[in-house]
Amino acid sequence: MAAVAVRMTIHDLSLSRTTADDAGEDLYRIGTVASMSGIAVERLRAWERRYGLTPAQRDGKTRFYSADQVERLKKLKALSDYGHPISSIVELSDQQLDARLASQRQPAVDVGTRIQIGLIGPNLLVLEAQQAASEQTQIAARWANMAAFCSDQQATAPLDVIVVQLPVLLDRHVDSISRLCPKSRIIAVYQFATPSELACVEERGIPTLEWPASWQDIEDTALASAVRLPQAGTVAGNRRFSDEDLIAIAVSAAEDETGATAHLVDLISQLNAFAEYSEEIAATDGVNGERFERVHADACIARTQLELALTALTGVDSEA
Repeated sequence: MAAVAVRMTIHDLSLSRTTADDAGEDLYRIGTVASMSGIAVERLRAWERRYGLTPAQRDGKTRFYSADQVERLKKLKALSDYGHPISSIVELSDQQLDARLASQRQPAVDVGTRIQIGLIGPNLLVLEAQQAASEQTQIAARWANMAAFCSDQQATAPLDVIVVQLPVLLDRHVDSISRLCPKSRIIAVYQFATPSELACVEERGIPTLEWPASWQDIEDTALASAVRLPQAGTVAGNRRFSDEDLIAIAVSAAEDETGATAHLVDLISQLNAFAEYSEEIAATDGVNGERFERVHADACIARTQLELALTALTGVDSEA
């Protein structure tokens, strides 16, 4: 069913504050916004409380969002599906969100390679059985429930993504999967969730989908999740500039009156150091190792983006 806008004005909402441009605009109720953006009502309310993403107008307890807000929420949802914690992107401008989305929209897999996916949950298994084979994904493992998954790990082949159906979204279930399969990305499909549990899962950068979800949504989210965390040694993990390259660029940066080149070189150098630090913790810390694997991958991605910016600014393109 097509989303229907509720046309209202500030006067209609009986608000005391008025402006000169009260000509009216299309406003959408929270349920319609949830359908348009793919963000569950519970999550919209949690984001409002936690991050100040307030609707454009209110009429009592009824929330109304503007068209611009809906478009911004779609961008936040897309980046959240890529694994960006909402807390790290909620303050970004629309232009910055667009830039991040552009950097993420790349082929999820190389030609001839399919993402290996594991499914946990009866509804997911039934839904998968109704689908045709995909050229980009392969269902490599299936479990009827969490108990079956936890008891069947010895023979499990490495998986790129694990999609779990949870009747009630609980962070401890997600944590169990993370501990058993630290190299796999997780997508949580839930039927019920409290705002606090939803926030906990999102803070870990784990995409969530509210059930019922379409197979296309699940597959798209899996592909987006799989592209986000490159393993060590992949293109996103490699340096484009050696230390010698950065020194040479910094020396020549004296001609840049804006100081932007020197700032970029300094930021890249700091990320080089932090990438080494996070990689060391990931390899040696038995408690925080899994978390720092993701931190290290994100640091490498951030470094790559800054290196591309340095290339655009200076015209220098090198490979370390």
